[in-house]
Amino acid sequence: MEGNLLSNSTEMTENMSVDTSLRKPKVSHISIIYSLTVLLFLIIGHRVQRNEFYSGILITEFGLILLPALIYMLVFKYDIKKVMRFNKAGFVNLFLIFMIMVFAIPAVGVLNLVNLALIKHIFGKTLIVQPPVADNAVKLLINVLVIGGSAGICEEFLFRGVMQRGFERFGAVKSILLTAFLFGLLHMDFQKLLGTFLLGALIGFIVYRTNSLIGGMFAHFTNNTVAVFASYYAYKLNELNEAIASSFGKMDEIEIYRQGIDFPSFQNLPEASVIIVVVVLLFMFLFCALILAGLLYALVKVNSKKAEKIQSQPKPRLAGLTWLIPGILLIGFMYYAQGLKLLGIENALINKLLGLIIGLEG
Repeated sequence: MEGNLLSNSTEMTENMSVDTSLRKPKVSHISIIYSLTVLLFLIIGHRVQRNEFYSGILITEFGLILLPALIYMLVFKYDIKKVMRFNKAGFVNLFLIFMIMVFAIPAVGVLNLVNLALIKHIFGKTLIVQPPVADNAVKLLINVLVIGGSAGICEEFLFRGVMQRGFERFGAVKSILLTAFLFGLLHMDFQKLLGTFLLGALIGFIVYRTNSLIGGMFAHFTNNTVAVFASYYAYKLNELNEAIASSFGKMDEIEIYRQGIDFPSFQNLPEASVIIVVVVLLFMFLFCALILAGLLYALVKVNSKKAEKIQSQPKPRLAGLTWLIPGILLIGFMYYAQGLKLLGIENALINKLLGLIIGLEG
């Protein structure tokens, strides 16, 4: 992947521009911002989202994720346009990015299924929390703007903008992967960590290759919006199924669909049926993976002269990364509490700490 897509070829390297004079965010600073964002998200974000989801999401995205990063960039007087890669993406890139995100959905979905299967195997069950599903056109538009738009703007500003830029001291690949890992952690759900990490890495690669944060924002918006539309049409299909089942007095037949993924139901299928399902899913995944690889190659070729050549420092200082520890410890605590909940274990101390941090007992 790195050899084919991250500019190891002589031709691509020669075409890339190198801006050695560009002052980028310090690793210690962005690590502090990350830990601060985690703290704000837990203390304030959980409370405002429980109070009212949509206003809570807007407060979380713009007030807790975007604002600290923006204030940092202004206070330390960075060249926001250059550091954040606020460059035009172009129609061709936007089209390629849209198609990349559409065909990446199966890959992300497969990783999420693997993640869920592991959680199911370890803890005996899974517990997926989904955002509100739109049941009409107005709510659908609101979901697109809030879930798609706000996350696309604010999270990309922090992660692929400020953080990935700062981590480029370690090289292009490491900056993309480290940022994607921290991006996945901040979603506070280890049941979707693998898929979220892949999504973050893909968006980071898009931003790097197109030299445009706009492209990353559009990619994030596309992913979330596709998910919003999928949930909406799934809800409408469920309504139709309920209406049909109700007319025939067979409401029990749709209960599995309502409850979502039910791993035992797959285990109870005949062996031949399981094999057929696995083969069909594998074929779909391979087909989408081939298309995705072709689209990524096209993105590289189209942007061969746009991506900056990232030169890692000979001996980059790792001490700044220690400021990530407070944030990661807080996330680790939330994951531990989540694991206890899945196991059905009550712990008075953990519940008390949860009450202090997020205002809700486990």
